[in-house]
Amino acid sequence: MEEKQSKFSRGLLLFFIGATALFFIVLIVLFLMSTFGKSEKEAVALLAGNHYAIVKEENSYTLYDQKENKPILEDVNGYFGARNIRSYVKNDTQLVSIDEKEEEYTKKPLEKATQAEKNMFKKMKKLD
Repeated sequence: MEEKQSKFSRGLLLFFIGATALFFIVLIVLFLMSTFGKSEKEAVALLAGNHYAIVKEENSYTLYDQKENKPILEDVNGYFGARNIRSYVKNDTQLVSIDEKEEEYTKKPLEKATQAEKNMFKKMKKLD
């Protein structure tokens, strides 16, 4: 009878040691995921039904195509979003015009911007 009780006690002790070890392993994994899994990217604006995003990286902003996961325009310094019409994103040298309905964009040098687009620059939200 004592032998059964000591086997049961040992089994119970091993179970609690294993459960405690598993608990701490899970905590460590969750901690590592939260620490190293964080992206330094932060979305500042979402355009064209979240197809495009202006993302703040370390010291600059970048316009990304989120569906293709590729950058479109780097060093963004301003944007104007007009839902269901057209949004504009620019840097010092280029302008991206986004058709909100079609979720398509065109990219051109700032010097080729129309007068209406140049007037839009005054309405743009500036990014540091």
